[in-house]
Amino acid sequence: MYQILIADDHPLFRTALRGALAELKEPCNISECETFDQVQENLRSSDTDLLLLDLKMPGNNGLMGLMRIRSEHPQLAVAVVSASEDQSVIGSIRSMGALGFIPKASSPVEIRAAVEHIFSGGISFPEFSHTKSDLAEKLRQLTPQQLRVLQFIAEGALNKQIAYALNIKETTVKSHISDIFRKLNINNRTQAALIVQELAIPD
Repeated sequence: MYQILIADDHPLFRTALRGALAELKEPCNISECETFDQVQENLRSSDTDLLLLDLKMPGNNGLMGLMRIRSEHPQLAVAVVSASEDQSVIGSIRSMGALGFIPKASSPVEIRAAVEHIFSGGISFPEFSHTKSDLAEKLRQLTPQQLRVLQFIAEGALNKQIAYALNIKETTVKSHISDIFRKLNINNRTQAALIVQELAIPD
């Protein structure tokens, strides 16, 4: 039985997704989360086969959340479910290794078709979303810990604060920052923060 996790902060949409998935050809067990922290906790404690992820749920921070999940759970199948249909965003989502993009305006039949296609080993994206994102390619070089450090930098945290939050030495934080700057080809924390801002999803 497939284990599906719906991650969205809108109860009505979670209910709609659950209803669409109830008629899948394959039996599945469906769980729900409404914050990014809950998603991470669920993924650590259960064997999820497919995550249906809303990019704008609390704590997700746009594409940064997707990047962290892909880095920490590389074998997990992820499909993004979003109201945004911006072509560059969808291209980035695909470059980051997600297996599908499902617009929130999709009908139940379209949602089921997308999920069943993913379960059969395929990918499900709009035809126009083939453009690769250079930023996504660079970010894929970062380790899970470096992605966390990058997010803290964007939030304005000092090295000492990052070290405390991640329970690591301050020298380790400095080493991570040097690696981040090198991999992203940037020189300072302001540029790092701007990169994270680029991962935000437009309204």
